Amino acid sequence: MKLSVVLGALRGLAVAGLLVGAASLRVVAAGEREIAESTEALRAGDPHAAALHARRAAGWYAPGAPHVRVAYERLIALATAAEGLGQADTALFAWRAVRTAALETRWLTTPHAEDLELANAAIARLSAAAPRPPGTRTEPAAAIERQHLAALARDDAPRVGWVVALVGAFAAWIAGAVWVVRRGVTVTGQWVWPRAVPGLAVCAAGVAVWLLAIWQA
Repeated sequence: MKLSVVLGALRGLAVAGLLVGAASLRVVAAGEREIAESTEALRAGDPHAAALHARRAAGWYAPGAPHVRVAYERLIALATAAEGLGQADTALFAWRAVRTAALETRWLTTPHAEDLELANAAIARLSAAAPRPPGTRTEPAAAIERQHLAALARDDAPRVGWVVALVGAFAAWIAGAVWVVRRGVTVTGQWVWPRAVPGLAVCAAGVAVWLLAIWQA
């Protein structure tokens, strides 16, 4: 392998590392800022604003970032305290903030699946215990809670396997097209079909799987 190729690859890796580092720094800085604003709101006696900023901090997700765990712990503490004081609206707001943050930051996995499960159970419990207008929803509170929990636990997100297939199919689509351009077409614009066929096959397969993945995901 030529030295110029190695140096080019190293430069590319360095640039990618700088971009990832800059993005991570941005996420951590924004998350820490939101945590600071949440703390100020707590000191001012405004649990609603404290929960709002903590939810935003949790949304600035980076694996291992300390502000994320602080945000979830604060939201759960606010929700638990409010529920203990009988402040159902504040408790629901904080639990829903936990749920929203957990759903916003999931991708192939759900990093805070346990917190999401805890929030779903609390939201269902509080919603079932909420006052009901006379003559409406005559079912027992336990039945209403089960219905709420089933609705909250329903996962409407795209299935992971098909998402992976979607990405892989798109990559195959692009790779096949690049193959055709580089190998199947001469500098004068003439097609060399024997060379183009493998790329066209990969490209066609990528398009087919991509369409199937969109339909199934």
